[in-house]
Amino acid sequence: MKRLVILFALLGMVALGCSGGDKGSTAASSPEQEEEVLGHPAIGKDLDLGEQARLKDLYVGRHAWTRGTIDDLTEREVPGEPKKKIVPRDTKVEIFDLTFSYTGAVTVIDKGTYGGNIPKRRKITHGLHIERPMTVDKVETKLAQIFWFKDPTLRQIDYIRDWGKKTARAVVNHEVFIGMPAEAALESWGIPTSIRTFDIGGNREEQWAYKETQRTKYLYIVQGKVAKQEE
Repeated sequence: MKRLVILFALLGMVALGCSGGDKGSTAASSPEQEEEVLGHPAIGKDLDLGEQARLKDLYVGRHAWTRGTIDDLTEREVPGEPKKKIVPRDTKVEIFDLTFSYTGAVTVIDKGTYGGNIPKRRKITHGLHIERPMTVDKVETKLAQIFWFKDPTLRQIDYIRDWGKKTARAVVNHEVFIGMPAEAALESWGIPTSIRTFDIGGNREEQWAYKETQRTKYLYIVQGKVAKQEE
């Protein structure tokens, strides 16, 4: 199933040390300005103009739902204070623009909060943090990590078909439980911030860490299922 292939591709990127979640960004008003701050020239040549145009044709204007909270890279961080320009998890958005310079960015319009009449201030430009060189696959993989592109009702039907009603209900509510299939836990909590692998008595165990503002949550995966949950 394409959805599971994408999820496990993302999981593999985390295990190899690539970014597994959205990271806080320093204060810069655009990807180009971030480059100026870092002393780099404008970078936008990894993808040729045809590839950039095809990605924009495929994604700009599409509706999507946020897998987690996304923030705005243009908002300056204030130590000890949460960002104010955010879009919460499970919010319906419209993809307004994609930019491919530096590490990439996606601009969305919050459709869940304001419906069709969206004030300009509800546009959020979120950094993609793609490791260079940028490729079409990397852009699409990162977008799949940040958004769902299928309506929640249709997703729930898929969950029931794949894992049954109990697991489907937990995934929709972003819950996990002991014995839950690892792929369902990924769909429920998203891609972990980091992954550690252990060999215990000949059995492979994975520790998935989910770093939040005030805490870190952990899942332990053994033989493809959730074996333990810690905070």
